[in-house]
Amino acid sequence: MGLAGLARLHGLFAAYKPPGLKWKHLRDTVELQLLKGLNAGKRPASEHRVRFLLGPVEGSEEKELTLTATSVPSLIDHPLVRGPAFTSLKIGMGHRLDAQASGVLVLGVGRGRRLLTDMYNAHLTKDYTVHGLLGKATDDFCEDGRLVEKTTYDHVTREKLERILALIQGSHQKALVMYSNVDLQTQEAYEMAVSGEIRPMNKSPMLITGIRCLQFAPPEFLLVPERAPEGERSKRLLLFITSPFQPHLPT
Repeated sequence: MGLAGLARLHGLFAAYKPPGLKWKHLRDTVELQLLKGLNAGKRPASEHRVRFLLGPVEGSEEKELTLTATSVPSLIDHPLVRGPAFTSLKIGMGHRLDAQASGVLVLGVGRGRRLLTDMYNAHLTKDYTVHGLLGKATDDFCEDGRLVEKTTYDHVTREKLERILALIQGSHQKALVMYSNVDLQTQEAYEMAVSGEIRPMNKSPMLITGIRCLQFAPPEFLLVPERAPEGERSKRLLLFITSPFQPHLPT
């Protein structure tokens, strides 16, 4: 692509991060591939310089030497001398995911990095898919963590689980209103509440705008929480959701 490609390299794009891969590794991999494309472009022709080279005099029977003006290519811009033309790119991350989480990351390059700030200020929610296992607890809340607790789960039903989820969502809806800086006595607040557009405008604890049970097949269950943009990292999301289960559904 070269310089012409770099001039067009602006915008936002999405990349999938598989589980077990750190977000920084993904960002570095994207940067490496873009740099390969930029450096693969054809470079401008090398400049020529006039040098006086020592050589034999033409037509002379004697071994006389003379200086002859000769045009030779300059090696100052040769790839083996100067190295790659592009060695780094500024790539911004819209958000981050923990190493064990998988999902879509938004990256910005060039002028697209400014759009990441606009996206953050839009207070967009984030949808997650949380896989859970009843009756077991690990030290790091991941499936490959060290098992620290094991108990029964036969008493847990989908109806009981969904009641707890409704309680969680209700308590968080009240907190969303508190952190939204919206006057509850206005028509705007009513319309935002009806359409589910109330978002925290400032720093806030982790808040869930919605949560539902997508699948329940004990001991496994699948939750789909919708999280407000502020709050902690996704690794603590499962603990945050399941902590209210303990008093009502001890498992």
